[in-house]
Amino acid sequence: MRDQKRIPARVLGAGLAATVVSGGLVLALTGFPETAGPFQDVLVVADDGKTVTVHVIIQMPPTAVGLAHYTEHLAWLNLNSNERGILHSNAWTNDGAVGYWLSGAEAELPALLRRISGIFKPIDLPADFAEQERMIVLREYEHRAAGGTNMLSAEAADAFLYAGNQIANSVIGTPEEIMALNYNSARVLHAATHRPGNSTLVVTGGVTERQVRRGLRRVDWPSSLETPTEVTPLLFDLAEPASTIMNYPDPDAAPRMIWRRVVTLDEPVQFDILDVQTALLREILDTNLPGGISGPLRFDAAVARSFDLQIWPIDEDNVEISFTAAPDAGVSLTELKVAFEAELQKITAAAVPRETYSRVLNRFDKFWPDWRDEDDTARWMADYVLDRVSARRVPLSEPELKQLESGLTPGSTSSLLQQLAGEGRTVAAFFGPEDRFE
Repeated sequence: MRDQKRIPARVLGAGLAATVVSGGLVLALTGFPETAGPFQDVLVVADDGKTVTVHVIIQMPPTAVGLAHYTEHLAWLNLNSNERGILHSNAWTNDGAVGYWLSGAEAELPALLRRISGIFKPIDLPADFAEQERMIVLREYEHRAAGGTNMLSAEAADAFLYAGNQIANSVIGTPEEIMALNYNSARVLHAATHRPGNSTLVVTGGVTERQVRRGLRRVDWPSSLETPTEVTPLLFDLAEPASTIMNYPDPDAAPRMIWRRVVTLDEPVQFDILDVQTALLREILDTNLPGGISGPLRFDAAVARSFDLQIWPIDEDNVEISFTAAPDAGVSLTELKVAFEAELQKITAAAVPRETYSRVLNRFDKFWPDWRDEDDTARWMADYVLDRVSARRVPLSEPELKQLESGLTPGSTSSLLQQLAGEGRTVAAFFGPEDRFE
């Protein structure tokens, strides 16, 4: 969500935020499959800006590691096979979907729709050219891995925390897995998934719903007799409770710890409400008010020199909490871990203090747009819709979103806090000189 510190979905390719348009009035957020034929949905978030962006987002099934990402590369190349000098791919892959987008002026809407509809064409690239694209993917891996242990440690932690689930797998794969990717397998996957009925079209920017309807008819959007595929989030089932410590010695790195835990809630909570609840709880824990972490770890005792704390829903049933911190002088990473876990246990054993809850809630309005400001609302809604569709979820309407705040109560916040102390899967990763570990 906009203006919130959140752990983003693992996405390869350019970020979705880059596609969010500036502008004014939200004219429509609507689905009209009756006019779009084979689409599961067509969503329009309109404003009075000059730029229009069209997105096609496609659900992907579980596949061999890296295959969806490789297929996304080939589909984009196939779309632009008649053009020269295309160096940047307006495409991305996450754990369960791929997306493509194009931007232009309002008058270019029909041309944008016509061009991006080519993403459904069968991939027809020279085999040797497609095989060489694996080297492009490999260079992408090397670029991401250039940051040292960050990517490798995150993927190792994901594999442990999410064991048995699709999101436990790397989106890009290892160099060995990348070089084992097969062109024919990618073509088969593309044919099975890149279908209008398995897609959601999102149009953002300076157009109205009516213009999008006309544009789809004008370009003779690809049609199909198939039943649209139901939009479904990825399934997630938390593995048996367990914990582990991962060490990444580096004599030249500043010592730091990344601590993560996933817990299953006692009862499922509607995703958008849970998203708001976790964001509010994160704000509470990040304070030096009673019930917060900052006071005990930074001001009452010099344990953590700096830290970042995040909480977010994986789905309606599972929540993850992450704590990244640098130890203060003379504090080992093990001591930092023990101190944080003890303080979290202490805090979660009690209810959120009423005064702390009220003070944080009063300044929590930055989570939302200013609903009275049409420009701010348009930008926020575009961001929100793209976030939900890319996560294979149906976004709520603006009136529904405005009702979510009623789901915030001291009781629900305290209940969520206490469940973070429940049994789950926990990983702590230590980085830096090995003599700072113990």
